[in-house]
Amino acid sequence: MQKISVAIIGWGNVGRGCKRAIKECSDMMLAGVVRRPVSLGKIEPELEDTNVVADISKLDHVDVALLCIPSREVPERIKLYHGLGIATVDSFDEHERLVALKREADISAKAHKTVSVMGAGWDPGTDSVVRALMRIVSISGHTTTTFGGDKGGRSMGHTALVKTIPGVKNAVALTFANGRGHHKRKVYVELLPQADLEAITQAIKADPYFRADPTEVLAVKDINKFNTLNHSVSLERTGMQVNQNYVLAGVNPEFTANVMVSAARACITAKEQNAYGAYTLLERPLIDFLPGATLDEKLAGY
Repeated sequence: MQKISVAIIGWGNVGRGCKRAIKECSDMMLAGVVRRPVSLGKIEPELEDTNVVADISKLDHVDVALLCIPSREVPERIKLYHGLGIATVDSFDEHERLVALKREADISAKAHKTVSVMGAGWDPGTDSVVRALMRIVSISGHTTTTFGGDKGGRSMGHTALVKTIPGVKNAVALTFANGRGHHKRKVYVELLPQADLEAITQAIKADPYFRADPTEVLAVKDINKFNTLNHSVSLERTGMQVNQNYVLAGVNPEFTANVMVSAARACITAKEQNAYGAYTLLERPLIDFLPGATLDEKLAGY
């Protein structure tokens, strides 16, 4: 069986996690990593055995591109790679924009006879699948999703956004539970010289990533003291004499990367079936995400 050739787009925490995950998959191979041109001169031990390029066309055949980049860069990259006939997987995390973006990507994917699996992280992503399963178990009821707990956890999308604001040298955005289903945020920022903290604070609070939740912005000298890759979520649903609970905790970019790598299989299966288009996790059979050359192998442990 020919291995799925995968390219990693971006070399942040999720990109690193994807490289580790691909090594665990006997049905995949890493074609290479696509980085910004300014980063190509950096020599990192993790990339010593890897093709690193600034343009995906410089790599040998690529089946699937894993878009390990900020969500707001995803739409443009999807269209670019569709034009090359390459399937894409992303962990786009803006819930309110995902459906509209999927419609646009669906047109592009069908036009170029390829596939995208979108929102393939943990929320949107696997949490979405769990919420759907909870609705199946309790047809009527109430579901709450609570992130971060009392200790707080790193939100990758929020953190990436803050880092793009002029005057910010480095940042981490943490999400805390603020009652069941409610959240508050703390944003720690390292500032560049002469940066205006008040202007940066206003820009953060005005952005759609932050508008819905109470947000505190704090300037610090060293972000590492507050930085973490950990996060957690608690999903609860009650109704029809059933109580359901699902808890996930761990290193945020690692489980995001695992979902994205598994979604590469779903891309290839859809493409082999000529089922071109863009999909969320809910729209492709879960069995397509599992390893195994045969149905019996995929159903092992069912």
